[in-house]
Amino acid sequence: MDSKENIKDLFIRQNEYFQYLYEQEQKRAMSIIAGAKIYIAFLVFILGSILLKVISADKIIALFNNGSIPQWEVILGISLSVLSAIALSIALIFSILVMKVWSYDRLCNPVERFRDTLYMNNEIEVLSKSISDFAVATHRNNEINNKRARYLSYALGFLLIGMVLALITATTLNFIIQGG
Repeated sequence: MDSKENIKDLFIRQNEYFQYLYEQEQKRAMSIIAGAKIYIAFLVFILGSILLKVISADKIIALFNNGSIPQWEVILGISLSVLSAIALSIALIFSILVMKVWSYDRLCNPVERFRDTLYMNNEIEVLSKSISDFAVATHRNNEINNKRARYLSYALGFLLIGMVLALITATTLNFIIQGG
């Protein structure tokens, strides 16, 4: 095998490797987006439950009108409910940001690639261009996926904070209603 064939073989292997990396970033994006969909469904359910079931206007008015419960305890319970709802809403916002469509890089414009290929002298130049396209697109897509993953981790943090606050709220309100 002469050196030109060795170089061509090297370029073919590099092209296959960068194609693999590009495909892995696509799979990673799909995985992150699937996680965000689960978070969104859960958060919408929890926020809906909090807004429709737990914090009804009748219950709040009844707590304030109940003379045996100190006002500060009622305000504490309501404040914890609001903080929980805010934390869960922020988690929902970060989850939605993960779903936001960013400009995800495709490999190339097929028409431009075909036109450029007509002016290339040999197969090594074509492979070199392909490797370059894979490398650039993979790098940009990796940056987008890292941003998505970071937003999803923020969503998880706020989800946990919101759930802990909701648990504290439920315990506090139960304690207040039971008469301390």
